[in-house]
Amino acid sequence: MYVQIYVDDIVFRSTNLSLCKEFSKTMQGEFEMSTMGELTFFLGLQIKQMSDGIFISQSKY
Repeated sequence: MYVQIYVDDIVFRSTNLSLCKEFSKTMQGEFEMSTMGELTFFLGLQIKQMSDGIFISQSKY
């Protein structure tokens, strides 16, 4: 599992879906947070998740 925290934003990912669900439930029990779904934009980066990889760009800039 990978977890990244930046100020008040958190991004997490794992190949194990049940681990992600458990982590999310634990974090929501400890902190006021909402789940936004699949990551598409973070810290000025555009994220595109596809079957052949994860692509990161800043084309909006």
